[in-house]
Amino acid sequence: MTDGNSKLWAIIVTIIIALSISLGILWYNQRNKGLEFKYEIYDKVEDVEPPPVDSKSENIFPSKDASRANVRRVAIIIDDLGWNKESADALLNIDAPICFAILPHLPFSKIIADEAGLKHRDVLLHLPMEPYGYPHKDPGMKPLTDDMNKNDMEALIKDYISEIPHIVGINNHMGSKFTENERGMRYVMEILKDKNLFFVDSFTTPKSLAYQTAKASGVKTARRQVFLDNEEDEEYIKGQIEKLIIIARKDNTAIGIGHPHPQTINVLQKMVPLMKENGIEIVPVSELVN
Repeated sequence: MTDGNSKLWAIIVTIIIALSISLGILWYNQRNKGLEFKYEIYDKVEDVEPPPVDSKSENIFPSKDASRANVRRVAIIIDDLGWNKESADALLNIDAPICFAILPHLPFSKIIADEAGLKHRDVLLHLPMEPYGYPHKDPGMKPLTDDMNKNDMEALIKDYISEIPHIVGINNHMGSKFTENERGMRYVMEILKDKNLFFVDSFTTPKSLAYQTAKASGVKTARRQVFLDNEEDEEYIKGQIEKLIIIARKDNTAIGIGHPHPQTINVLQKMVPLMKENGIEIVPVSELVN
């Protein structure tokens, strides 16, 4: 083969390789076009939610004199953070100590945790736990599962903790099956007690043993009362926050959990100033664990 033919073939091969790479990139981008992180949706089990409340019959915001004399405390946790930086920034700009529950190994997990910690927000590891229907119902990353031994659980929890700076506690991501497992929850609490971390039971199943297992293990704990945004609708979310306020007025404290949906952020931006003006103190969740 002459030098001229060799050069020609080299050019042809180079062009073929370049085209293959370009087509591969195009295929990958098209395949992933429109994909986005899927926020968890909790099973709508009646026993998991507090009883229905007719907010029209309740005086959500009484007179300012009365409200100041009887301050109630509410903690708001936003789960599933780590995927989107803009939503985290919007939450940080709300003038209230909203708690950040961050999933590990997402693109912005460490950055969001760092910024939240520096702004004195409570940072939680949003710990993936096995749901019913796993693996078809996927937590998005490796969860704690019923068949793990304590060493496997400890290795996974340590790995996830190392990904989230400034953490003060943990709450469960999904976990409708795992939190019903007394052995597994006991192992988790032993690990958390050793690390001086508290546990907030997201209460994704009415049969959850997380809260009572934490208590028995000497781990500070609390339990969620209201999910704010099972429906991504601003009127619905506003109604759930009103429900949270009513519970706080009756029980002195209440914990709500939401997600970084635009609708949730919009409602919080509007409702937080009203809550603060009317005797509802928004506090870090660390103040409500015991």
